Parts: sequence; structure tokens; C-alpha cells
Amino acid sequence: MEDVKEIKKDKIAIVACSGASNTGQITNEVAKNLCKDAENFTMVCLAALPLGARTAMDKIENAKKIIVVDGCPIKCASQLKYTDKKPDIAFQIMEDYGVKKVSDPNAVDLEEVDKITKDVLAKIKNLSN
Repeated sequence: MEDVKEIKKDKIAIVACSGASNTGQITNEVAKNLCKDAENFTMVCLAALPLGARTAMDKIENAKKIIVVDGCPIKCASQLKYTDKKPDIAFQIMEDYGVKKVSDPNAVDLEEVDKITKDVLAKIKNLSN
């Protein structure tokens, strides 16, 4: 993802829902895409945050920016109750991108993932400039 290289080298933590539905897995794929080509992007394990896992907490605490990608209106990833930090940008893909949720985690549309990844990246670039 060439656009990633244009973003300042600040540490950016990506917190994705990664839930057991198509929308959860789309957020996971978006997070993976964002982190793939950028050394300064790091994916945070959402399940590790309430456990206080040091690696997850350090990623949040050391991040200059926190980006959240939620899969549904419950917004699990946005509820960073285990830290004083708040998301700099939060997306909810059903609301923001019109993705319809189904319980099948394998029902992931890769074109949708690509479109959402590009939009999220553009918004991160605007935030970083």
C-alpha cells in the first residue's frame, strides 16, 4: 500500500473489532492491510486490552494516534476503558460504509475491504498532516 509511506512516521495503533461475523473480519482485514507496509502502524489485540496484557497496553500508550475500526453498532473496539487514551478516529463499517452484517465470518468481500482500507488510510493521512 504505497500511500502508507506518505504518512508521518508517528506510531499509529490500529484497534479492530475482529469479531465473529463478516463485519468483524472485514475490520480485521482492513487493520492487516494498514499495517502490512508501514513500520509505524501496529495492530493491537482487542481481546488483550481488558486483560491488561502489557504488549497491547504498551502499543496503546506509545501510540501518537489511535485508529479504531468497529464492525457493528456495539463498538467494542471504541470502548478503550482500560486506558486514559481515546481514539483519534473511529469507524463503524456498517454505519460509515453501509456494510450489511451477516453471522458468517467467511462472507468477506475483498473489494469492500480494499475500498474501506483506502478510505481509512486517506483519513489517517489527513489527521497526520
